Amino acid sequence: MAGAEIVSRADPDFWRNLLRRYRFTNNVKQAALAYDLGVTQAMVSRWESGAVQPAADMQERIRALAGTPEDMASPLVGWRNHVAFQPGIAAVVDRDGLIETVSSGLLRDAEMARPQIEGKQLEAIFIGDVIELFNTLMEKGFFDGAQESAESADRYCFANSHGKRDIGPVHGLHWPHVAEDGTVRWMLTGARVSAKEFELLREELGGQVALSGDD
Repeated sequence: MAGAEIVSRADPDFWRNLLRRYRFTNNVKQAALAYDLGVTQAMVSRWESGAVQPAADMQERIRALAGTPEDMASPLVGWRNHVAFQPGIAAVVDRDGLIETVSSGLLRDAEMARPQIEGKQLEAIFIGDVIELFNTLMEKGFFDGAQESAESADRYCFANSHGKRDIGPVHGLHWPHVAEDGTVRWMLTGARVSAKEFELLREELGGQVALSGDD
């Protein structure tokens, strides 16, 4: 079990965001992550809430399991491949709204094949909240490096060959990926939540989305 909690990173949200991003992109529940790390689910919940920071020995175990944001700053081709195999909701979107890569989990939820989504514009695939989220990110300078991350509560609705598929509320976590040429792309991740959790998230965020650079 972990010892006393300490802070070894200047950013108090570093471990909170790292753990949540790992869980979202890999479709891992808190209980399963707690088992892998040898701690209680309550402890994982406290880390993710930002109430405490993992102890030094636990930080090393988390890094070994989940990697770090620096690990994600890899060349774009390798990064896209990483996203494509994720079982959770994840995608890579450029500043023009072009969907470059989607995860296997997103394909499953949308009930669509990869060629039906990749290379298409967001508005050709998504309806409603995801389009509004993209517009907010653009307006707030997400693609210009003005934001470090964003958190959202969205209703995911896809336009597919069957007409429309609504998979319900999703808790989203989002990061900018800066390519070697300086171009910023949107790393979208999400986890499906209950209607009650969705309403609580909207209340906590003060709306659909909260960005790291907002006052």
